[in-house]
Formats: sequence, structure tokens, C-alpha cells
Amino acid sequence: MDRTAKSSASHPRGRGDVPAALIERLGYLLGQAHLIHRRTAEAELAPLELGVKEFGALSVLVDEGTMSQQRLGERMRVDRTTMVMVVDQLENGGFVTRERSAQDRRAYSIRPTAQGRRVLKRAAAAAGRAEAEFLAPISTGEQRQLVQLLQQLTSPDREAVAAPIEAASQGGAPTNRRLG
Repeated sequence: MDRTAKSSASHPRGRGDVPAALIERLGYLLGQAHLIHRRTAEAELAPLELGVKEFGALSVLVDEGTMSQQRLGERMRVDRTTMVMVVDQLENGGFVTRERSAQDRRAYSIRPTAQGRRVLKRAAAAAGRAEAEFLAPISTGEQRQLVQLLQQLTSPDREAVAAPIEAASQGGAPTNRRLG
């Protein structure tokens, strides 16, 4: 019996189109969950001319106040290049202003506009609908548990451990490449 025949005979087919070899792989499942949630959220936010990254950045700015573009990227754990694109989108939409910092002329201060604050209220409702749709297959208790478990897995002290590992796997210095 060849290896392929043995493999397919001893392993049940995966769920739907998911290969049996991946159905229990955490990385694969987290990636797929992320893609499904992101598509749902992007569809809900699109009428407001916001993407999920822009929604996240605007949420942080409204919640925490004006900050430098660099600080916003650090708070969101997003690299500089991505943060420039996110702020460009927000600025083009009239949701934020970007001005040279009075304290450091090399830096930009990002401030939410009144329009940005208004759209954030609608965007938060849209994001809530997307989360509800995504989480619909599991109970309310399981939803709370999922959020708590993900908070534990993504806590800042775990990030400190992950950064050197990520850098070593990429052959360079630690980076902060997490995206929303």
C-alpha cells in the first residue's frame, strides 16, 4: 500500500474543504478565523469608508487622544509603513488631522476630527454587528471565554517573549509586525 492510500484510509476527511492534515492545526485555524472575521468586518465598515485597521486606529485616537504617528503604531503594534498608509486613509477621509509636532518637528501629531468622532460611533456599531455575525455559531459564554483566552494569548508580556523569536526566524533584529 502506498503512502497516499494509507494516509487517506487512516485519516478521516477534513471538515468541508479543510484538509484533515490541517483541521486541528492551531495556526491554520487561527488564520482562517482571522480571515473570516476580517472579511465580515470589512464588509460592515466599507459603507463608512473605513477598513479594520483604520477603525482600530481611529478607536485608539478617540479613546486615548492626540498622539504621534509613531506612538499610535506602537499602541496598535503596527509597523511604520502600515501606519503611514492607515493615517493617510484616515486623513483623506477627513477623520483625522496630521500636523507637525510642536515638540519634535520630525514627528507628526494625529488628532481625530469631529467627523472622525461621529463616524467612529457608526463604525463601532458596524464592528459590533460583524463580531456578532462571526461569533453566532458559539454560545454567549463561549464567546466571552474565547475573548478571555485570546487576551491571555496576546498579552503584552507574551509579546516580549515573541519578539526575539520572530526576529531570529527572520534573521534580523526584533520587529513589531502585528497587524489588525
